[in-house]
Amino acid sequence: MKRLFKLLFALAAFTNHIQAVSLNGTAGIVYISNGSYVFRNFNTATGFVRLGEGFTILAGQSATLDTFMTVSGGMDLRTTGSLGLLSGLYFGTNVTFSSGGTINAHGNTIHLGSKTTLQTSSVWQFISDATIDGHGNTLLLQPQVQLLLASNVSVTLKNMFLDTTRNSPNIPIIKCLDGTGYVTLDNVTLALADNFEFRNGHLFFNNDVRFTGTASFIYQSPQQSYIAPNSFLTFDPNTTLYYYPSSTNRDLIQMVDQSSVLYFKGPNTTLQTTTTGMRLTKGRLWMDNQVTLSTQAQTALDTVTQITGFNYGSVVNSVAWSPNRQFLAVSGVSGLVNIYQFANAQILLVASTNFGGTCLRVKWSPDGRYVAVAGGPNDNIKIYSFNSTTLTLSIITALSLGTGFNIQGLDWSHNGKFIAVGPNTPTSGNEIQIYSFNGFSLTLVTSVNLGAAGTFAPGIAWGPHDNFLAIGANSTITGGNEIHVYSFNGSTLTDLTSISYSTANSVQYVEFDQAGLNIAVGGQSPTSGNELQIYRFNGTSLQLIASANYGTIIQELHWDPSGHYLVIGGNSPDNGNELQFYQFNGTTLSLISNFNYGTGASINGLSWSADGAMLALGGQTSGAGNNEIEVYSIAYRFDTTRQGLSSGLSFGNSVLGSTYDLHAYLFSGSYIQLYGVLNYDPAI
Repeated sequence: MKRLFKLLFALAAFTNHIQAVSLNGTAGIVYISNGSYVFRNFNTATGFVRLGEGFTILAGQSATLDTFMTVSGGMDLRTTGSLGLLSGLYFGTNVTFSSGGTINAHGNTIHLGSKTTLQTSSVWQFISDATIDGHGNTLLLQPQVQLLLASNVSVTLKNMFLDTTRNSPNIPIIKCLDGTGYVTLDNVTLALADNFEFRNGHLFFNNDVRFTGTASFIYQSPQQSYIAPNSFLTFDPNTTLYYYPSSTNRDLIQMVDQSSVLYFKGPNTTLQTTTTGMRLTKGRLWMDNQVTLSTQAQTALDTVTQITGFNYGSVVNSVAWSPNRQFLAVSGVSGLVNIYQFANAQILLVASTNFGGTCLRVKWSPDGRYVAVAGGPNDNIKIYSFNSTTLTLSIITALSLGTGFNIQGLDWSHNGKFIAVGPNTPTSGNEIQIYSFNGFSLTLVTSVNLGAAGTFAPGIAWGPHDNFLAIGANSTITGGNEIHVYSFNGSTLTDLTSISYSTANSVQYVEFDQAGLNIAVGGQSPTSGNELQIYRFNGTSLQLIASANYGTIIQELHWDPSGHYLVIGGNSPDNGNELQFYQFNGTTLSLISNFNYGTGASINGLSWSADGAMLALGGQTSGAGNNEIEVYSIAYRFDTTRQGLSSGLSFGNSVLGSTYDLHAYLFSGSYIQLYGVLNYDPAI
């Protein structure tokens, strides 16, 4: 026996000094106890392997674990490393995670042995099915942490207290890349410090699922979600369920049968819907203490107020809020890319770099970790990393697509994997180019030739699910239709439909609304005379729905998060006010507010923050009291427009019979505040 222990001790000591090799514990125990073990590409750990002080997988490389023992200490995937699991992974105590990475769990379970913390701004992408079993422990998500599900992936979180800190609308704590993602919450309490927007995919609520804190769970997905039989979905005091789908379907949250319970446990608990309305059937609705039911969505724009302005030093071409609205990126003619920090209505320059030419467009990646800049005349695209902790801006990669020409069209896909650009007369001859981005470099995926030399597309926009790309070009485009929509399958672009904007001038900007149903287009002096145009897109064709005259040229436009409002900016407007806000009701446009930026001034860039609360603009102004950069606050109020029954809150569905009745219970001493329309529709 002593000889066996000596042998195992010697093996452990030996492996402490051998890094970057596979660990084979099938013939005996391998115990690594002297520092984090470093895995390189295709290394494995198999059998009885104990990693006492954690492990590291180097950036861009992968390793696979198939072990029977626990891991303690630190785990570091260097952001782009990949961990594969061929069996369950058991974490001991004192486990720390220093970065995000990719998890390829192959349906296996990660077991938490104690409170576990995911570090600030880390993204954990699951590319195959996985379960995380907390065994009653807390999983703490530091600011801007995200669990990201790839297509056709199912992730189950069970038996845990999910504690969140700060998250922005564009970085929800759990995100599905598309509608094929499945998230199951099983015996989970979610403590929300910020609103949690679930934008895509399906949710399953099993056993006891509870939302606590003072924030809202905002259901935006157009896919179906379910409260399972004998399960409770509970909203504790001061929390809100906000039904806000990117579709007109009011039946997307379903209780499977009469044993399913949706429980609003007041005081100050709210069920709120947009004017889409919501219908609850089959199960039981419990309301205790003070509960508010509201079908009057807080989507009516109320006031726009300038709160600050400052000088960039030269003409500003583009501005962009970071996803969390803490930072504002600005670029312009001088070639400076500046990052400003925004807090307490004050702007402070925290990072700056020289692009090396004119900057025409700047865009943040969806996770806020990178900034893409496009312009010219030489390095047309540059990607910078931005560290929000140390406030440093560092070049990652650069590409030149054609000497002496500029890129103005630029957009980052919502999943952060692709960048679409529109160069003017590129060397390749292809004016639309799609690049994949892996955190280190850009790789050309596909491209499209739009026409003769001089053709370019300053307007480029991804649809909300990254399966469509809209472009707006100048009038020299082949075929004469300046507006095109392409489908994108991850490797190729297919031209689906096109339509004419003008016979002699150019589209400058295009953008999908949040639901992907409408495309806003702005440009210069179209044939119709209406520079602002809204098109309905049904997946195969475009139809002009509404338009409005601006004056001469719209440089940029943006939807607000609700899709009910548009902001546009440009130069030489007919009414003299360069900044204009429009309301869109689905069929018509109405000018509701506008501001003067200065005599002879031009607004070149706009950015509406992801939460809808702030608007930044940049441009060229000579007017007294105006600056190249200005920031406005946006206030909303409840939309009290008269509603029909179908746009209110409905209990039951008599058309489908008694099995679709809802059993609503009001606990003793409770009271309900109702705003809007409530329709009780049982089978008789």
